[in-house]
Amino acid sequence: MSIIQSLPDGPLDIIGDVHGEFEVLEQLLERLGYDANGGHSMGRHLVFLGDLVDRGPDSPAVVDKVMKLVHNGAAQCILGNHELLLLLDRAIPGNGWFIQPNPYEETREFQSARVDPGKMDAYLDFFASLPILLESKSLRVAHACWHAPSVAQIRTDARLKLGIAELYRHYEVDVRKRLNNAELAHMIDQEKTFYAVSLRDPGWEADILPAHAEAEIIARMSNPIRVITSGTVEVAEKPFFSMGQWQMFYRSQWWNSYNDATPVVIGHFWRRFDSEAKKVSGVFGKDVFEDVPSHAWMGANNNVYCVDYSVGQRHVERSLSQRPDQFHGKLAALRWPECEVVHDDGTIVPVERAAGDKAGSRASR
Repeated sequence: MSIIQSLPDGPLDIIGDVHGEFEVLEQLLERLGYDANGGHSMGRHLVFLGDLVDRGPDSPAVVDKVMKLVHNGAAQCILGNHELLLLLDRAIPGNGWFIQPNPYEETREFQSARVDPGKMDAYLDFFASLPILLESKSLRVAHACWHAPSVAQIRTDARLKLGIAELYRHYEVDVRKRLNNAELAHMIDQEKTFYAVSLRDPGWEADILPAHAEAEIIARMSNPIRVITSGTVEVAEKPFFSMGQWQMFYRSQWWNSYNDATPVVIGHFWRRFDSEAKKVSGVFGKDVFEDVPSHAWMGANNNVYCVDYSVGQRHVERSLSQRPDQFHGKLAALRWPECEVVHDDGTIVPVERAAGDKAGSRASR
């Protein structure tokens, strides 16, 4: 099955990252007018942006639901970085519902239903069948990033028949070869010699370490599947402490250099519905939406939209003993071509566009 597939003609409901929030997904599907089998009286079609799983209370139920909708022909789904990590058998915080043993044992934050062992192979087969990009003449859909060089590399790669996980591993071999460059490896060893302890000390007044920064950029930008499913990065203006050590890179706002006329819809990045949500959900180095209104197209041509409204942060809100009516993280769908956002609580928000912006006007049709 092709990892770049076509979008259907007709109206779409494009749903952001679900992250195991099954009850919220059911609420949103009802709000959007879908029946239990994915049928819609107006002939609408569902598109899921990936990251169906991890963190939330019932990842298995979400996968079962989306598998059913896809198999019924009512939906398409692309692969998110969280499904990709399951295919690669890599444990991260929040995926202990599937990967065991998991060094990040389930805590109060991650109280999730475990997978039925008898369904594990079916889930992996489903994830392996998913494309990483969807496209039509008027719209593009990616989990995190439409990066032209990465898309072109994948389109022309003769190894596509290997499948997404095996192709990813081949790209990682290429990355390791670049990282094993003698000069770069020597510089990294020198920095580790001087800063091994400091790198894990949150009290250290950190500076950018050039070799570490270069290595991070190579590791995160040389694998096209990783770029498309996790986004682009750039060297940080100043290091920040996260995940137990000083980080030398930021997630970058790739949409500011996206110059194609075709609109792109993504998930992945935790967008905030309101300012209060920032107090709960973290940002990886910087807030990529800092200057972007909560319901606005963005980028160089105002034609990239992120429809992930941070439902994945609800595990944090539960750990703080907040009630559901106090949650700031939401699940949402972008209705296309109407260009309005429907949230799980029934809130409907028209998408904002810059005044006089031609690309934004095209995107709203």
